[in-house]
Amino acid sequence: MPDARKTHDLRSVAAVFAPLGWRAIGGPAVHVALMEREIVLKRHWVERSEFARLFAACKLVPGPSSTQLALLLGLRRAGVAGMLLTALLFIGPAVLVMLGLAELYIHFGSSAQVQLVLLGIDAAVVGIVARAAVDLSALGRRGIVELAIAAAALAAGLLGVNPLAVLAGGGVPAYCAWLLRNAKHGQHAGSGRVTSGMPWLAAIHGPTLAAGLLPLSLTFLKIGAVAFGSGYALLPFLHADLVGGTFHLTERQVADAFALSQVTPGPVFAVAAFLGVQIAGIPGGVLAAVAIFAPSLVYAPMVSVVMRVTQTRPGLRAELDGVVVAAVGLIASACVSLAAVAFVGPIEVVIAILVFALLLRWPRAQPWGVVIGVLGGLLLIMATMH
Repeated sequence: MPDARKTHDLRSVAAVFAPLGWRAIGGPAVHVALMEREIVLKRHWVERSEFARLFAACKLVPGPSSTQLALLLGLRRAGVAGMLLTALLFIGPAVLVMLGLAELYIHFGSSAQVQLVLLGIDAAVVGIVARAAVDLSALGRRGIVELAIAAAALAAGLLGVNPLAVLAGGGVPAYCAWLLRNAKHGQHAGSGRVTSGMPWLAAIHGPTLAAGLLPLSLTFLKIGAVAFGSGYALLPFLHADLVGGTFHLTERQVADAFALSQVTPGPVFAVAAFLGVQIAGIPGGVLAAVAIFAPSLVYAPMVSVVMRVTQTRPGLRAELDGVVVAAVGLIASACVSLAAVAFVGPIEVVIAILVFALLLRWPRAQPWGVVIGVLGGLLLIMATMH
């Protein structure tokens, strides 16, 4: 009888996430909205308030928050087997599509027409990433300290400071500000002692490794383990670890990879598959994808624990908020780097502004933002024909 119940639960997980893996185009906001419709409104697995709390807690751990929410829901419904099935069904389609696009990019990406269309999408991605930074900045406390952390992280990102150091540094001033606020109100600081900017972040970072499948896997494993702030937080890490140096990728390849990730279903982290192919072929793409998502399988079961701990340790919550604010600054710096690649002329600037304005009004209209980018790319092609 227990086996029959488990089989039923696994089937219900498959019924939700098999179609979502192919339909979830448009970034985390769309992913969460689709999951809420299927899981809260249609199947009543959890109450809406619980769903919201789980998603908020997912944002307090590294990795793709909407993907970790999916993994957590699969875990709660059907145990570890449900979580693994969710990973296969929700992440798998995105990885497969990105592997295929990566091969096409290798063979046809240098075509002048393709480059212009991609340039239009790159410009649209600038607007999308800028909107993501605005959205993420709404999390947690906002004040002078948080603004200073974000500004410092933006400057550090533009100066090429290692993203891990920037994230680790964001937690310390946020924690100190929390201590001062509590001291002014005569409250005991309680638990939530400072963790020196979360030294575990710095411990994951090691020296640049020689090129090969193992170093490639370790690099993406590290990125998946430390990237706070949604899929767009990947950008500064990809620039720091992959552009030039050991792996010899260019700014344009990273920009194009993100552009193509906007027209595929599933999590933005699947961009690892595309970039892995550029470095080491299909084996590299598969290993990069497995490595970048592996930490999420560890973090997802911890989300409920994080939610409980941050409720009882407000100092830790303040420090995590500081890390998230630093991630906002890093995403903003990555947006500037993308703009430097994408803004070749006025048409690209107009595309980015239009997409940003569109998403400010309709946050889930990301696919339409990509359409604007494609149309802008076609306009660039026509402009070159005259």
